[in-house]
Amino acid sequence: MTPGDIAIEGGLVWTGPGEQHEDGLVHIQEGSVVYAGPRSGSKVPPGTPLLDAAGCTVLPGLIDAHVHLTTNSDHQHVVASDVFRGQVSNPGKLLHGLRNAHRALAAGFTTLRVMGHRGVGEVELRDFIDAGLATGPRLLVAPWWITMTNGHGDLFYPPYTRRERWDTADGVDECRKIVRLQAKEGADFIKVMASGGMSKGEQPHWPNYSVAELATIVETAHELDLKVAAHALSADGIRRSLQAGVDSIEHGSYLDADMAAEMAERGTFLVPTMAFNDWCQREGTSRGLSLQGVADLAEAHDRTIESFTMAREAGVKVVMGTDASGTLCPFGAHARELELYVEHGMSTDEALTTATTSAASLLDRPDIGSLRSGAAGDVVVVKGNVLADISRLTQPANIKHVVRAGRDLSACLKDVSAALDI
Repeated sequence: MTPGDIAIEGGLVWTGPGEQHEDGLVHIQEGSVVYAGPRSGSKVPPGTPLLDAAGCTVLPGLIDAHVHLTTNSDHQHVVASDVFRGQVSNPGKLLHGLRNAHRALAAGFTTLRVMGHRGVGEVELRDFIDAGLATGPRLLVAPWWITMTNGHGDLFYPPYTRRERWDTADGVDECRKIVRLQAKEGADFIKVMASGGMSKGEQPHWPNYSVAELATIVETAHELDLKVAAHALSADGIRRSLQAGVDSIEHGSYLDADMAAEMAERGTFLVPTMAFNDWCQREGTSRGLSLQGVADLAEAHDRTIESFTMAREAGVKVVMGTDASGTLCPFGAHARELELYVEHGMSTDEALTTATTSAASLLDRPDIGSLRSGAAGDVVVVKGNVLADISRLTQPANIKHVVRAGRDLSACLKDVSAALDI
């Protein structure tokens, strides 16, 4: 048989929102789906490798639309985020990133949207994986963020860290230039800091960038067929981002009802990243945060939940993203985000949609996030009925098979699953 040929038989096949098939079949040829539906609806050619999914749920490969890949992967040696950024070499960061990527893949997340770090090599890792030279999830990369002097991102780094010319951009001309530079570096999308955050020396309510600067970033990116993701916690940051026409609001902690209505009208996506704050509130002091750091994040945690509810009520398109960040929000535990969505009002069907078809729409990648004919042959097989209990996705032992472009990677990911020290 041709590499990338496989059939997954039996089990409950979820092909998309509101569509499921008992005793289903997914047939993949040359890395792409050719059939997904009832097992009785298609014949598989003799000799095709078979996976038995009886007693399992079969899902499209899942998408996490907000991760920081090249962060600490060694959970036995917790390092504060600013220390890790300032003291670990770029090759060291990339090796941590590869380990994190393997953990995500072992958990059933076959695509990651990466908020990149300058000069670390995530674009090169993406290309290496795409060429079949390494095993990993599909990566969509912003080579580094765009931030102003004294903005979120600039203040991420400790004072002793050497800064490069394009680590900050101020004024419309520099903003235009940096988008073009990132496109030249191979950007899949643009990440801009539109508000403050929780780094030392800043406040989340501070807006970052004027509407004119943000609009220049969006206009330049869109001219190059690149979407713009805006880190925006504060109300002013969200408002300015919407005025500028960004494609997604990341976090959106201080969203209000009027802004939610505007997002729905404009078709702007929300990536809530609830898991990050959830991990920090539950286990922050054991993951590198001080007691004060946990306390500082408490309001943002509560407001993110409120914003999530307002967004859903307004009809905003929600896309799953965890803000996975090494020790603080561990790779491999991505499905906690989906579990939180269900805890706060979504049906399981809605939650799965945020990590499949809705995410694919944000990424402008109709070839992923579904099991329709012609889609990439990315599948996760989960023990038990995920539609009845979303938490089954959060338990590594339940991930029976991960198929990437028609290749069952379960054997090579087995050791990764066993080492998920989260």
